[in-house]
Amino acid sequence: MLPVHRSASKARSLRVPLHRTILHSRRRYTTPPKTYFQPLDQPPPPPPRTSLQILRWSLFGVTAFGIGFYMHAYLSARFGLDALEELAGEMDPEDAMAMQAALQDGVEVAQALVVHPLTWEQATAVLRRRAGVAVTPTVVSHVCQSPSNLPCEDMWSSGTYMYLKDSAKDWSEWAIFDGHAGTRTSQALKELLPVVVGEKLWESGCMQRIYIANDQRVLRVIQNAFKYLDEEVLGEAKRCLEDDEDGLRPAEKVSLLSNMLSGSCALLALFDPTKGVLRVANTGDSRAVLGTWEDGKYVARPMSDDHTGFNPKEVERLAAAHPGEDVIDPKTGRIFGLAVTRAFGDSRWKWSQELTTKAHELFWGPAPRPNNVVRTAPYLTAEPEVQEVRVQTGAHADFLIMASDGLWDHMSNDDAVACVQLWLEHNKPLDLVRRLKTDMEELKNGPSNTTEKAGTASGGVKSRLPFSFSSHSSPPSDGLEPPSMPDSTPDADPDTYYDPDQRALKWRVSPKHFVVEDDNAGVHLIKNAFGGSRRRLFESVMTIQPPLSRDVRDDVTVHVIFFGVDAKAEAKEMEGGRG
Repeated sequence: MLPVHRSASKARSLRVPLHRTILHSRRRYTTPPKTYFQPLDQPPPPPPRTSLQILRWSLFGVTAFGIGFYMHAYLSARFGLDALEELAGEMDPEDAMAMQAALQDGVEVAQALVVHPLTWEQATAVLRRRAGVAVTPTVVSHVCQSPSNLPCEDMWSSGTYMYLKDSAKDWSEWAIFDGHAGTRTSQALKELLPVVVGEKLWESGCMQRIYIANDQRVLRVIQNAFKYLDEEVLGEAKRCLEDDEDGLRPAEKVSLLSNMLSGSCALLALFDPTKGVLRVANTGDSRAVLGTWEDGKYVARPMSDDHTGFNPKEVERLAAAHPGEDVIDPKTGRIFGLAVTRAFGDSRWKWSQELTTKAHELFWGPAPRPNNVVRTAPYLTAEPEVQEVRVQTGAHADFLIMASDGLWDHMSNDDAVACVQLWLEHNKPLDLVRRLKTDMEELKNGPSNTTEKAGTASGGVKSRLPFSFSSHSSPPSDGLEPPSMPDSTPDADPDTYYDPDQRALKWRVSPKHFVVEDDNAGVHLIKNAFGGSRRRLFESVMTIQPPLSRDVRDDVTVHVIFFGVDAKAEAKEMEGGRG
């Protein structure tokens, strides 16, 4: 039996970190559930909340979306968003989460409907609105997300397993779930995968084991947890599809199938602070890179391999599993059209052609792959590869960069590490935490300072919204003429080019264009991946909206995790603030 921990919430209703810059943005894992999926032949469990609470939660979500879409600019100018955040602080955490997430979604929908030309300051504000920070006694992590899809198909997680009941010993996790063909699989992974992995590690005694380098028992538990979750969700969907007499309404079957008809990569980092051991499990093409100090600078050490058709090990594995079949297109690296060779969900690559056809013809699932290429499914696995390292601390402590492939489309491992090193030359990981603490104290002390900061030169109140809903801004007088992009520095090389294969203007990322303008390292990385000092490029990349934006930039989610930080006081204060 698992121990009871300091949080009263259960694992199925974990607090998800908010996507705004909030100091206390960290999950605390409690006793996991005994089962993750309700058997189909049993009635659903009674709802944990009363109908009044559910109605209130729904109304908050719907109302907040409406506010975000129609009234965000007015509220920002009239009261400032701090008033809404202060209100959220008095609400039930799930209600507050629904309100803030819906506000964010409403603003993004509005920007997508009427594409406003963002200035550099406004584009930076958009990035900062989806940024956050998390703190443990020895680790500080910064996160930032930049959506391209609407809704964003990337999900992320950050949390601490509290089974050991000691913040100095509790394991931590950070994860990125890069979804494709929809958000359902990545959303399910965000809620379930960290919980499942934590439970399996605890039940097997791995969190208490004496350290053995590359302990195969620990690695197998992590790998099996990934496979177990994928098989459970796949199996549940498959059973409901095969059983025509299960009594489920078609709508219920559509709902159960939704998690498997889309797909997702999963990148999960686990840190044991007592032993200083970092383990990274990867399924798909998100990537983790360790920045470690050697010979007077930080160098990049890959902590994951991309699972695509351009990885020779993956090509060999699939050729051995499916002899005589041309599984991977050598030109595109795709497996029957899919860009990754390992993933959660993606039932069309794991089920028989007949089963996929049934889902398509009866429940509006996507069509089977053409030309009957699926003959010996499954072609995909959710099994991760796991790497581990003992992190270095001290004057030049290690840091880990985790990111969905949207970042690596533009930035190499070496350049990403160099970019964070440049940030560290001007910032410390705890600076952001202390600045946020100051901002929160100013907010509690009264609106006078906030109003003064937001005021214009004439004393009026300026909207905090990074764009106006009232009308289009005037077009820039100097215009943009691709494939050459004007730069904020007249004699700088814009490093842009037209890519005929992707039929879009592209740009090269190099340290010569890096700037340090943000105290969140995640914001810093994404800004430099999207142009850095080339401000007009950065403004344009951030301005373009879906669906065209997918030809320019993918969803991007970044964790930057700094080890060896003395954050005991900050972690204790945050722990005490939870009550």
